Amino acid sequence: MREIDNDDRGRGDDAPGELWPCVLSYWRTIPAESFDDATKAAVITFVRSTTTTIPEWQRAISGDVEAAIGMVMHCKAPNSLGAKVDFPMTMLLSFAFDDPGAALILCFKLQQMPLEARLRTKLAASWQVAHLLSSLRRSAKGSTRA
Repeated sequence: MREIDNDDRGRGDDAPGELWPCVLSYWRTIPAESFDDATKAAVITFVRSTTTTIPEWQRAISGDVEAAIGMVMHCKAPNSLGAKVDFPMTMLLSFAFDDPGAALILCFKLQQMPLEARLRTKLAASWQVAHLLSSLRRSAKGSTRA
């Protein structure tokens, strides 16, 4: 099990030499359409194997999409990327595969990230399309024929 560091001592993002699982960078390196079932499963497995004592995180880990969205929704744009950004964004990513709201928030937050402009635009656009496709699938499932 992975444990979220609840001790925010004001440390910068990643400490030098710290090794983090590559799954934590997927949200900022892989466009939505490039996720296959194995990569999605890796993200979801990583998130579900994380432990914490923070109630909001516990709810998100247990499958509460609103808690995951709430963890990132009102956060200001970071100056740099590291574990403090990667963990909540990976949590959000785990929901964005199937939830149109999470995909839309991921798109919105990607636009605020300190990424190279072309990559930031590409990733945000991919999640905007994912949001639209997911919304259409949900609408089709909910419609009935008379």
